[in-house]
Formats: sequence, structure tokens, C-alpha cells
Amino acid sequence: MKSLFIIKYINLILFAIIANIPKTVTDASSSVNLVSLYNSNDKITVLTSENFSSAVNQSGTAWLIEFYASWCGHCQSYVNTYREIAIDTWTWKKIVRVGALNCYAGKNEAVCRQYGIRGYPTLRLIPPGTSSYNASKGIDIPAMNANAVENGLIKELEKMHKKYKSWPYFTPVNRITFEEIYSRIPPAVKVLLVIAEKRDDFTGRQVMLDFSQYREQIAICRTTTDGKLWHKFNISLTDVPALFVIFRNRTAQRINIERNNYSNIDTRNSFNNGIRSFIHRTHSIDDFDDHDLEEVILRKNALKNADKNQRVTHNKTITDDIGDNSTVHRKVNMVDLELALTYMFRTEVPQMKDIQGKAYDALVQWLSVLTKYFPGRAPVMAYFQQLLSSVNEKPHGFSGSLFRDMVDMKISNAYLPNDHVQYQHCAGSAPQYRGYPCALWLLFHTLTVSQYQAESQDINVTEVLLAIKNYIKFFFGCKQCSDNFMKETINITQLDSQNKHQAIIYLWKVHNSVNKRLQGQITEDPKHPKVQFPNRYLCTTCKSINNSQNNDDYDISKTIDFLLDYYSRKNIDISLISNKSRLLEELSTEEERLVSTAEYKDVKLQRVAYKNENLQHVEYRSEKLQHEEYKREKLQHTKHKEEKSQQVGSTNSLMIILQHSSLYVLLASIIIILVLFRRRFCKAKTKRYVI
Repeated sequence: MKSLFIIKYINLILFAIIANIPKTVTDASSSVNLVSLYNSNDKITVLTSENFSSAVNQSGTAWLIEFYASWCGHCQSYVNTYREIAIDTWTWKKIVRVGALNCYAGKNEAVCRQYGIRGYPTLRLIPPGTSSYNASKGIDIPAMNANAVENGLIKELEKMHKKYKSWPYFTPVNRITFEEIYSRIPPAVKVLLVIAEKRDDFTGRQVMLDFSQYREQIAICRTTTDGKLWHKFNISLTDVPALFVIFRNRTAQRINIERNNYSNIDTRNSFNNGIRSFIHRTHSIDDFDDHDLEEVILRKNALKNADKNQRVTHNKTITDDIGDNSTVHRKVNMVDLELALTYMFRTEVPQMKDIQGKAYDALVQWLSVLTKYFPGRAPVMAYFQQLLSSVNEKPHGFSGSLFRDMVDMKISNAYLPNDHVQYQHCAGSAPQYRGYPCALWLLFHTLTVSQYQAESQDINVTEVLLAIKNYIKFFFGCKQCSDNFMKETINITQLDSQNKHQAIIYLWKVHNSVNKRLQGQITEDPKHPKVQFPNRYLCTTCKSINNSQNNDDYDISKTIDFLLDYYSRKNIDISLISNKSRLLEELSTEEERLVSTAEYKDVKLQRVAYKNENLQHVEYRSEKLQHEEYKREKLQHTKHKEEKSQQVGSTNSLMIILQHSSLYVLLASIIIILVLFRRRFCKAKTKRYVI
């Protein structure tokens, strides 16, 4: 008892030391991942967990917010589209602001969970005055092209415009006279404009929003029916859209629209230019500044040119680096696999509000495959067993937040590390490249190979593949990526069940197909081109000899051999697992070993004593020894009480010394002392039972 107490006391010191060792890597939620796909040059407010509440909650304007993940390929492709939306709506900022939040950056994850974000990118309109307590009131707008999003935004603003007096009045004025229009507008209005257009045209509402900051001086109405106003204007459906100014004397004048030097100017901006010219000519508006209106046109043209140049530069960089051997990785890294699993279970799955029905079945299916085939360390495998057991205990499903609580469980011999985050094999040349999607592919390939090596005689070729597909279908964050993967794997149930390599080859072909589709896209890391795998540097014999120039022509037999080796357990590098995780694991194992060794020797010696012909004498001696041990323990307990305050003081002093010393040298010294103590402890234990 005394000895075990000392072991535990020393272990407490070791834990304190390890806790003060600087991490080799940082927490997963605060990684790279502070990157934003947008910057101060964009007309987009970069939102974070720190500024979200002050900017959005209780705001006097509505907010259109893109919730995205910087690793998401479709989010990266969508960047310039969202920039265009922000430019087009910049003059609407008195009514609606445009922001973006990276859900893959630090504490931003909590905001995304609060708003129930399920996939990326998600565009959500948040009405004015929405607090964090009624975040569910937001309205999702499909992330489509800029025109579609802007039109969808206008429709939603139109639904709520009557609640806010300072907003434009979107409802058409039909079958009404000039006199009746003037009776509806404030007396301070200096310019009354009417836009005649078809009912489903958005030009009128766009122009209303463009001049909304001057609403006290400019009133803009729209008319959509051939009635009194159209008769007064002397127009028909063939003449619209048309722009008119109505003067105080109840006469109207059509504002002629002329195109300027911008070749791609649309009807909306043509109307805006006509209104600007009228105001400048008549000096009818106080403090009129049309800089923002001009900037919208200039920035939109600049964005289109920049997009073209960016693609040319991007593709040239890829072409220049296509033969570079410096980025070839000859090993799979366990850090990448564990990072993928950490993000998957701590962030991606819990985003689902309710995990029930087919989603629940997909989660059980995925966890079952991981427990069977993931080539992980002992505590990680024990963790998955425990997590699967917890999930199976709730067959009717549970909330995403409850699943997150399950995931956060951690005991000494069962845990999923959360203290390393820098990708190794999957590190990109910039934070938005590679990362999680790359690590997922590594994980998927590793599972197919692990299944083959575990059950090479009797393989269910669709077991792992279906688990992968269903995970992607129900939980993967990138919406378009998930849809594309469903299309790529549509024939997954038609695989040859007699071919034991089928799952490995099928996933390899799907991955190469995806690489070919994404090659040259803006999402491609220029330093890690989307080439067919394996390339000539990794496998010199995999390409068919007769058609070595054809990237698609592989020697299947040799490629299988390569894949079986490349994704095997023996080729997984665990050297970069964080020092803290490994030390904690080794310490826990050492303590359990010491205790179990001592107990084993006790049992063994007791059995020898039992077989001794002098059994009664041995038992008497044993009882006497136990009595003496009890007295010694009692005495030690008394001394321990007296020395407790001294021990606390000593521990505190030790920690102060440790902060100014070499922690690693001290740690090594204490481990040596622990080993020496164990030897003396075991010798003393043996001696005690000698008859």
C-alpha cells in the first residue's frame, strides 16, 4: 500500500511536469484555421466569434452572411461569386450588410453550431434585431450565381419591408394617379421617381435599394400594371422598363437612358446613371455623393478581369511545378489520420441537429468500420469501441450536442487526441489548400487496405465503401462535394464480390477521377497538382510499359501491390504524434504495469505457499506479516498527515524550479528514479513472502 501510494505521488509530479511541456502543435480549433478567404479589400465584413455579436446581433440592418469552411473546395470556388454579390449590394448597406464567417477557424465553430449550419457554403439572411437567442429566424438563400442570390435576397427583403419604416416601399403602385402618389410620400422628398417594369423584373427594387441612403430626399416607386400611370406615361409593355420623374406640378418626364463606356453595363446601372445625371444637372439633392454607385461598376469590371488573370497565373504555376519531386510523400502520417477523425467527430457530425433514422444508421456503420479496420493506437481504438457502445445504447437517435458530449469523453486508456493539429502529409502551400479533404482520402484508402489485410480470405467488398459513402452523404460539410461523390459512386453496389482487391481498386479509381475533374481548378494547390496517383516518383513500375505516356494506363497488378504497401500499417509514420500524448500514454501504461506486476507476484507466491506442506505455518506467518504491514501503514498514514502541508509546499517549489529548468532533462531523471524504485519495490515484495 505504501509503495503504491508513492508510485501514484510520483505520477502526479510527472503529470504536472508534462502539463508544462510546450505543445509541439496547437489545439485543433485554433489552428491554421484562422485563415479567412476574404480580406479588407473586399466589400465583405470578416466576422469572427469575437465581433459577431456586436456586428450582427441587435443590428439595425439585415445581414447576409456566408458561413463557410476554408478547407471546402466549393467554398473556395465560390469566393469570387460572393465578392460579386458584395460589390453589387454595397449601396444597399443601409438596409442589408454582407459578411462572411469561417466555421473552420477557432471559436467560430461555436457560432456556426448556434446557427445550425449543416453544410458549406450556407448563405443566411438574418433580419434586423435578431439576437443570439433566436438565431433560428435566419433565412437560407441557395448559394447560386450572383444574380440568383441577389434576386433571392430582394424577395426576402420584400417580405419583411413593411416592418421597417426606413426601408424602401417595394409594393407596386398600380391604378393610381400622380396626385395619389404624392399624397403617400413625405413632404420633405425632393425627387419622385417611378420605374415602369414587368412584375417579375427586379430592376426597380434594385434601384430603390441603390438609393436607399437618400430615402428622405428621393422617393422611388415601381408600377407593374398597364393602368392609369402607364396611360399618363403613354407607354405599353414593349416600352418597359422605363424611368420617369414626376414633378410637383404633377407633370412627368421620361429620363432617357444612355449607355456609357462600360461595355457590360446592365439595365440597373443604366437607370442609376440616368438618375445620377438628373440629380447633378438639377442640384435637387443635398450632399449627394455617387462615389459608391460609380465604384460598384468599376469594382465589378475589375473583379472579372482579376478572376481571369488569377486562373491564368494559377494554371501557369501548376504547369511549372507539375514535375516537381519535392512534394512527394512516401509515408502516410498518423497525425493526419487522427486530425481527420478529430474534426469529423468533434465538429462535423455534431453539426447535425438531430442524428436519427438513416443518419443514425450511417454513424453506427461508420463507427463499426473504424473499430474493425482503423490501424490506430491502443487508446484510440479503445475510444472508438467505447463511442460505438455509447451510440448503440441510444437506438432511437440523439441530438448533435449530445453526441458531442459523448465524443468529449476521455479516460486514461481510451481517448481521441485533440492536442495536435498541423497537417503533415496533407499540409498545403497555403492554409486553404489540402488539409481535411486530403486527410479524409488518406483515411478512406487506409481503411480499404486495412480491411483487406485483416480479412483477406473473406472480404465484404462493399462494407468499407458503403460506410464511406453514407458518411459523406449525411455528414460531410461541403455540400457540392458530397453531391459529386454520390454521382462518382453511383455504381458502388455493383462491384465484383469475388475480387478481394475490388474495394481498394474502386476507391483508387474514384479518387483519380476526382483529381482529373478538379485539375486546373482554382481550388487546386499549385504546389501539389491534381495528378494521377501514384505518380512516377512514387511508383516507377505502376504505369503500363506500352503506354507510359498515358496517365490513365496503369498496370493494375503492380498498382495493387503499391497501394497495399503504401496504405499499410507499417507505412504509417507515428513519429510526429505530439510529445504530450505519447508521454501521457506511456506513463499510464507504466503505472498499470507496475501495479499488475506486483499483484501478479503476490498471487504467484500465495499459490506456492498454498501448496507447501506447512500450509498452516505459512498462513500464520502471512497473517503476522499482514498485521505488521497494517501497523506500518497506520504509522505511515500518521506521518503523511503531519507532512502533508510540507509536501504541498515542496510540490509548489518544485513547479517553480521546473519553469526555469530543462523540463525534459528533469523528466528523464524522474523516470529513471521511478524505474530504480520499482526494482527495489519488487525485490522487497519478493523478500517479504520468502518462507
